Amino acid sequence: MPVDEKLLKKVIKEGGKRGVEIEGAATMGGLEFFCTKVDEPEGDVDLLLESVKAMNAPCDDAEEERKGGAGDIGKMIFSVGEKRVAIVAHVPESQKDKIDAKVWLQNVVEAFDGKVLGGDSLLAYGEILGNPEKEIFPLKVRDLALPKAIEYLRSKKLFPEAADDSSDDEAVFGDDFDFEAVESTN
Repeated sequence: MPVDEKLLKKVIKEGGKRGVEIEGAATMGGLEFFCTKVDEPEGDVDLLLESVKAMNAPCDDAEEERKGGAGDIGKMIFSVGEKRVAIVAHVPESQKDKIDAKVWLQNVVEAFDGKVLGGDSLLAYGEILGNPEKEIFPLKVRDLALPKAIEYLRSKKLFPEAADDSSDDEAVFGDDFDFEAVESTN
């Protein structure tokens, strides 16, 4: 199936912007791993791979708008479509001794009868199919799978534990990060 160039451009733009956001959030929170979602790929694994590639692209400081920059941050990215949740796990070379992208992804997708479609220890991709007859809806699955990805990171001591108090001063990690608030202050 031919690629819709207009859609691909939107996917790459969103990925590049999200890369900058992930880089900033990781720097502020001291994180080496991050889990979040993107909208534009709409559950398409190939487009989600392009999005992650844009996130990982080196920042060109000569550009008017920064894009990418998250290549040194491990991440699991989710995208929901009508029929599936597409997932990509990326582990930077510097973190490969701590975690395997394919094992991390397998841990998440197997909990929802999904499958790893390919990849290796640094970049793996998979999907979880929806099934309306069994009341398995992609949006709901994504909202359950994302914390599962963080849970796996915590089991490896690669993601901070949630604070026990209800202080408003606590750092925000993973998908709870308010990207819009950061964007509105820039």
